[in-house]
Parts: sequence; structure tokens; C-alpha cells
Amino acid sequence: MESAITAIIVIGILILAVAGLSSFALSSQAAISESNREMQARLGERTQTNLSPVSAVTTPAGDYAQITLKNSGNSKLMDFAQWDVILQYSDGTNTQIKWYAYGSGVNQWSQQIYQTTTPPTAEVFEPGILNPGEEIVITVNVSPPIGTGTTNLATMATPNGITASAVFTR
Repeated sequence: MESAITAIIVIGILILAVAGLSSFALSSQAAISESNREMQARLGERTQTNLSPVSAVTTPAGDYAQITLKNSGNSKLMDFAQWDVILQYSDGTNTQIKWYAYGSGVNQWSQQIYQTTTPPTAEVFEPGILNPGEEIVITVNVSPPIGTGTTNLATMATPNGITASAVFTR
């Protein structure tokens, strides 16, 4: 009789352990499945996004670089404060490699969106959003100024990891 009671207790503990492990396994599988779904959505977004460099120039004083990109993908792009803008340039003496924050001050960048930049035609559909086919002019206020006769590199990256690079000279 004592062995039957012990066996019932052991079987009860085993049933509770199996139920707990099953619940844990199911919740873990659900979390993995949700993570995979989110990863596929991000990957799908990335495949629909593309930026093509159009031009890159500097002002005569070398204190501004203007990089024009075309949204050649199928995704709308926005959240410009989340974009990364990096310039590698020579000031005539030293090589500068800097990340620039979004804004309108010194060592910051700003943007203007156009339907087309040649001739400049302002955007009218969804202002502030870079729609497919539209062009964005990124203006970087650099200090120290870009040196004369130098070859330089601008790299821009969207929040979903799509990059575009442009080489320019002054």
C-alpha cells in the first residue's frame, strides 16, 4: 500500500513536470515564430528599398557638401533623423571621417525632397516623405571645410540598413 501511494505521488510529479516543460516549449516556439515573422518583414522591406546616387558637389567655399540620391526602390523613406550620414574628406591637411547628426547647424545635415532635381521640381505628393522616383538633396554643413583638389566619399544609410555612397571632388 505504501508503494502505491509513493507511485501515485511520483506519477503526479512527473505529470506536473511534463505539463510545465510542454508549456515552456510551446511559449518558446511561439516566441521563435514571432521573431522569424518580424525578421521576414524586415527582409522584405529591405528588398523593396534602394537608393541610387545622382550627384555630389561642394559649394565654392567647401563648407557644404550636397549629395543627391534617387529613391529607386519601391518603399517610401522617411524618419530622416534616423538616417546616418558619414563623410570622409580631406580638409587639405588632415583626413576627416565624421558622422553627422540631422539638423541645420554646423557639422549637421539637412534634406530637401524633389520630384526631380533637373530641373528642380518641388515634391507635391506626401511632402516630407521620399517616395519611389523622387530625389533627395542632402546638404551637409562641414567644419573644417573640404580642401581644394581633394577626392572625398559620402555614405548615407537608412534605418533599415540600405546604403548609398558617392565620390566627389572639390
